[in-house]
Amino acid sequence: MLKKPTLVALAFACSTPAIAQQSAHVHGFVSINLAIDDEKLQIEFVSPAESIVGFEYEPSTATERKAVVDAIALLRNPAKLFVLPAGAGCELHEVEAERHVEDDHEEHAEHEEHKEHEEDEHAKHGEDGEDEHAHEDSGVGESHSEFHAHYHFDCKNTVIETIELRLFETWPRIEEVRVQALTPRGQVGDNIGASDPVIRLQ
Repeated sequence: MLKKPTLVALAFACSTPAIAQQSAHVHGFVSINLAIDDEKLQIEFVSPAESIVGFEYEPSTATERKAVVDAIALLRNPAKLFVLPAGAGCELHEVEAERHVEDDHEEHAEHEEHKEHEEDEHAKHGEDGEDEHAHEDSGVGESHSEFHAHYHFDCKNTVIETIELRLFETWPRIEEVRVQALTPRGQVGDNIGASDPVIRLQ
């Protein structure tokens, strides 16, 4: 499990709700949260697994398992994904990357509680508890997984104006990158596409 990224977590928790809110799990869209403070740069990356490896279920073949391992290896090498300005003098201090599987136990429990409530309501009104709700179980247990990564850089100069993204060429399934950034100069929010793959912090 990834360690809690203190700088980013605290920064976004203290920012406006529009900036702090995480993007929804949508295939083709990935999220980047970025924070600059003193001589530190932290980047959080979250992507649906489908946008990276083409599937979200638990890998069952050697090819699928290799795809996950290769994706994590790439995520652990930010130089292949982000181009930081040379003048910033940033050095990677720490990196964490994993495939995160959504825990559907809570969702399943909520579904069962809702189902029991519906059955109780039908019983109170003398209705047959067997209705359309009894046939909605097929969606329960559908797996969702994401790739999460956290990068911590120490920089000599954090007046960073641009960061080039290599995500689109690395993973062509990515259609758009939703960026939220907090810098000493203020907040930045942007949606970035393959035609202009640059985070602008000015």
